[in-house]
Amino acid sequence: MVLKCENCGLENEDEFKFCLGCGSKLEEPEKPEPAAQPEAVDCPNCGTEVPGGFKFCGACGTSLADLSATADPEPESSPTVESDQSSESPAADEQPLGELTVIRPDGTEGARIPLTPEGIMLGRDSEFDVLTNDPFLSPQHAEVCYEAGSFKLRCVDEVNGVYWRLRDDVELQDGALIRIGQEVMRFNYFSNVDPLDEIDGDDEVVAKGSPDPGIWGRLALIGGPGIETRAFAISSDEITIGREVGMILFRDDGFVSGKHARIYRENGKAYLRDLGSSNGSYVRLREDLNLSDGDLVLMGQQLLRVTLEQ
Repeated sequence: MVLKCENCGLENEDEFKFCLGCGSKLEEPEKPEPAAQPEAVDCPNCGTEVPGGFKFCGACGTSLADLSATADPEPESSPTVESDQSSESPAADEQPLGELTVIRPDGTEGARIPLTPEGIMLGRDSEFDVLTNDPFLSPQHAEVCYEAGSFKLRCVDEVNGVYWRLRDDVELQDGALIRIGQEVMRFNYFSNVDPLDEIDGDDEVVAKGSPDPGIWGRLALIGGPGIETRAFAISSDEITIGREVGMILFRDDGFVSGKHARIYRENGKAYLRDLGSSNGSYVRLREDLNLSDGDLVLMGQQLLRVTLEQ
């Protein structure tokens, strides 16, 4: 059996809990409840228990058609006794208007973090146990604020940051950080890349290793703070990134799909497009994000899905 995603229409295997195309939760079709079976009754003539729905007693043949009419009436319900202890309803600024749900690596749902108008701080020092033991989170990593009737996510941490999963093509600004699988890359327009040290010599001689003048962009693989392990020059109007297909391959990263994402140039601007990957493509937040229902954000080792009241 396959489950069809109500958001994007992609058909998924029935063991999946979230859509491989857009990450939305997959709802199983409701199964019709079995019809209630009549209760067994005792024969008024011989006392034999007769299964529900039978019209005659199997022991003595007595008709049971009129038995329901002589059945004892149901007892009246007891009047409700009002308790002297009235429970106070939560204050208006404490009532949740949504939640963040932790998505485990196997796709199942974990802890839930309520979103209230008073806002919350996320990080190792927060009140939420699921975050306290994540070594990749700062003590105060990100803040969710409620402003003008909507929630905003603001990154506080400057080390690992917060990443947002693409829902559509996104324009890449110079210096944008991209996360695909376990790989973190920085995009730069080539005109903004620092040149190599100048070499003394004849100005008319082109030094070996000089870049192709057709190069317009650069992707650098980040191996740690201030560390670039590899760099990829972008000269064509588009490049594909994946585990099996593309110009940039990450064959050992099981979280990268065979054909995962694409960077392309249009009207002098660079864009990132996810190609329907299983685990999605992410960009690091550089400014506040207005949260929408169904958004997925990644901070530390926590993948959080946003659910907002409609």
